Amino acid sequence: MNRPIHKPLAVTFILAVATLAGFIGNPHAVGDEPAADAATPTTVQIAGQSVTLAEPTLGPDLDADAQRSLITPLLRGLSFSQFARDSVVAPVRIYLRYITNDAGDRLGHAVHVVFIIHESLETFSDQDIARRFSGDEAGDAGGDSTETSPDVADVPAETLQSLGIDDAGPQVRYRKLDFELLDKVRLTGLLRIAQRSSATQNRIDVSLVEAFDNRWQATDGSEAGGEYSGFQGWLTATALAGMDAVFVEARFVMHEPEQWFAGPNYVRSKLPLVLQEAARDLRRRLRDH
Repeated sequence: MNRPIHKPLAVTFILAVATLAGFIGNPHAVGDEPAADAATPTTVQIAGQSVTLAEPTLGPDLDADAQRSLITPLLRGLSFSQFARDSVVAPVRIYLRYITNDAGDRLGHAVHVVFIIHESLETFSDQDIARRFSGDEAGDAGGDSTETSPDVADVPAETLQSLGIDDAGPQVRYRKLDFELLDKVRLTGLLRIAQRSSATQNRIDVSLVEAFDNRWQATDGSEAGGEYSGFQGWLTATALAGMDAVFVEARFVMHEPEQWFAGPNYVRSKLPLVLQEAARDLRRRLRDH
């Protein structure tokens, strides 16, 4: 039976991929978001602005031709065969968009990333592999550092009850988060992590619980800090018809308070390499398993 993506995998990919510095080497691998035709988009509030979080590119029950016709517009000139080559360094397509208000002020970021992994959906969703990727296992093969992984912990039932939360169960989990973003901001809060799965597609939705006292704090020793809200995203893994491979896609939107970083382009300049390396690292770990 197909097993779902382990929850820390989604948390790690969506959040911990935003913790390193650098810039992406391929200028064609990062750009403004192409127009999407989402059937049922989600609306997220970012600093008082309504932001659309589009649905996944692929549905769970498409044939190979339909899948390729939907993926190809995301590839920015690459052929599908180039994008889908079986290599650790195969392309990762990343799209970034500033979230702004009506006055043009930048409020945050919308991020979309897609890549392919040459493993079956069942293998990719294996909980042991997911633990290895998320850094849950001590002594991980290869000695990779897990310093960029967020610290997540289960939440006591009484905490959920005090917040009026009653939907926790096998498909919906709540995890406390303690996370350092780009070595400059510490985020603490409560995440809601919901899972959906089928024979051909697994999906994880992650969002901050707004009823919780989510906080940010500068790590430079200053007193800068405050309440934090405005993060939501999802990750899907979809079996590619006719291939022993998985199409991985993630979208997330996040609020960036003005006090966080030195300049408005800081996150945009750092995020692409982090996302690319996260995808490559996952490919390596799956290949070495």
